[in-house]
Amino acid sequence: MRLRELLDIMRAQLQEGEQVYQQLFAHVSAEDKAALKEKELQRVAAFAVLEDSTLLSNAALHLRFVARNLEKDFEQLYDNLMTE
Repeated sequence: MRLRELLDIMRAQLQEGEQVYQQLFAHVSAEDKAALKEKELQRVAAFAVLEDSTLLSNAALHLRFVARNLEKDFEQLYDNLMTE
């Protein structure tokens, strides 16, 4: 079923986005990761993004197009169902 395929694609793309998000914390020490709360870790990671936003901007751009393509696919599925 096409709906199942689209949900699987969406899940895989979301997982890929989560992995890229985790890469934003690659420079954070293990001690900080263990000791700091999520918001503090995000603050530490934000300082690195201020110096080089390439990873974050590439991730956002990629996920933007993934989301757009998924939206088009769901729209096509819906339109196909409504014309039957």
